Amino acid sequence: MFPEIDRGSVTRRFEDKFIPEPNSGCWLWLGATGGKKGYGKMMLRHTRRPEFAHRISFYLSFGQITKHVLHKCDNPYCVNPEHLFEGTNDDNIADMVAKNRNRRGERHHWSVLTEEDVGEIRKLIGFQTLKSIADMYGVSKHAIWAIKEGKNWSKQ
Repeated sequence: MFPEIDRGSVTRRFEDKFIPEPNSGCWLWLGATGGKKGYGKMMLRHTRRPEFAHRISFYLSFGQITKHVLHKCDNPYCVNPEHLFEGTNDDNIADMVAKNRNRRGERHHWSVLTEEDVGEIRKLIGFQTLKSIADMYGVSKHAIWAIKEGKNWSKQ
């Protein structure tokens, strides 16, 4: 990924931009951050563009990166290579679901319904039309159909 970097120079610059956090073992990134999730970023002179700090940390510690670099600790500011591992996008999604970090149900920012609403809707399905149920809850008929079919709000 970073084959032509001056490892010594990058390592010195990198090590000036984090502090160890004694309780968690995380190395907290103090440099620039970017994106919605706040991951650390560091400019590499040879690419003239910022790279994710945790990827640089992984590269400096383990060499070549062939996949995504994921966090065991789920801290986007952490650059401790012992808290990082390689994985695919599917691994990243599975990790997110296993740690219950995905926004599902009423935790989703677009959610109109609550878990209680969905329970009541399930009881009404078969006794009222999907359209009438949708009107009662201020959602589309398709939203009610998706609940009925288990496409949305599936039972866990």
